[in-house]
Amino acid sequence: MSFDDRRRNVRSLLFFLVALLGTAVLSFAGSFAGAADRGELTGRRYTPTPADRALPPTVSSAPGPRVALTFDDGPSPQVTPYILDVLAAKRVPATFFLQGEHVADHPDLVRRVAAEGHVVANHGWDHPWFPDLTPQEAESQIGRTNDLLTEITGVRPTLFRYPFGQPSPGGDAALARLGLTGGVHWKWASSKPGDFQCPGTDALVDYVLTESVDQAMILLHDAGDVIGCPPEQLDYLPRAIDALRARGVTFGVVAPSPVRSAVNSGSPAAVVPR
Repeated sequence: MSFDDRRRNVRSLLFFLVALLGTAVLSFAGSFAGAADRGELTGRRYTPTPADRALPPTVSSAPGPRVALTFDDGPSPQVTPYILDVLAAKRVPATFFLQGEHVADHPDLVRRVAAEGHVVANHGWDHPWFPDLTPQEAESQIGRTNDLLTEITGVRPTLFRYPFGQPSPGGDAALARLGLTGGVHWKWASSKPGDFQCPGTDALVDYVLTESVDQAMILLHDAGDVIGCPPEQLDYLPRAIDALRARGVTFGVVAPSPVRSAVNSGSPAAVVPR
């Protein structure tokens, strides 16, 4: 065999090995992405406690203060499944203001949110600053997200929360045309840090308990900046739920209301039983 023949054979073998390695990498990446899309957690899981397992299938809404836990910016495979695990174990309904681009990436997580009885709401497509958008861009952000959520869940969302809580005339006009209740804010009257600031478990429990008065909509997140917080910070959620229940607080979801909420910065919405 000539030197040129040997060189061609070596080159062919190298090409084969590179192609084989590339196929393996693509296969692994596809499997990883598929696992995330199926809602499998890439972070922590929550294990129900004996007290969780002793709860009745449906926790009754007794008279007394009622709050809504609301989660923005999701879904994400790093955080959303853990939050859903906790809510399921604790028999707590919640309201999820979902971001369109994340919905497109993780539709099975959206289906899980809806299937487990939570309210699916609209948070725009890619979390823009609405005052900087043209009216056409604002309508696209809202309408595109609502269409996708409707396609995935079979139910058209009726609630919209502006990213950063910042409305715009174009956004308000789009909400009116699309028939959505917009400007859903939250209660944050204290100076205590929120979850996206990564203050830690104890500080977040304090934040949730401090803000949880009757009709409060508590601002929390299941994507975005919280993904970079220490994973153990998520322990705030089961602890806060247990502490609120011990105080006689019940949990509801956000619903449109003709009366603006003095508790939640004038939001045209109320906390109702689920």
